[in-house]
Amino acid sequence: MGDFVKVFVYVPTKALTRKKDGKYFANPVKQILEVINKYGPKGVGVIGNYDNCSWSCKGLGRFRAIPGTTANPTIGELGKLEEVEEELIIFTAPKKVLNELLKDIIENHPYETPVIDIFELYEHEIIKSLMKGL
Repeated sequence: MGDFVKVFVYVPTKALTRKKDGKYFANPVKQILEVINKYGPKGVGVIGNYDNCSWSCKGLGRFRAIPGTTANPTIGELGKLEEVEEELIIFTAPKKVLNELLKDIIENHPYETPVIDIFELYEHEIIKSLMKGL
């Protein structure tokens, strides 16, 4: 497990046009899932004998583009607090493809600054011993 990370990507649920380059995203969640699944042959979203593994939940994202900065928000305007329905997509990825994967996610994400969290994984001895018995 030490060669893998857990990736969390926050994605708006509605169609959007990215202001910084005019790229249109008809279904942002579907587009990010397509990116994740494209990397399945490289181990992304693979858990044991299963692939295309991910987990999602919906919630509200909040942010404010800071006045006086170069922010160019896809949603909202400088200085105004925004609230957006988002889906959080969680999946595993091998570290060796992380740079390539993140570049592809960022290119296919409607936000100027996508929120992506990455956590190291390790295999706990108890889980490892229990899995061997199955």
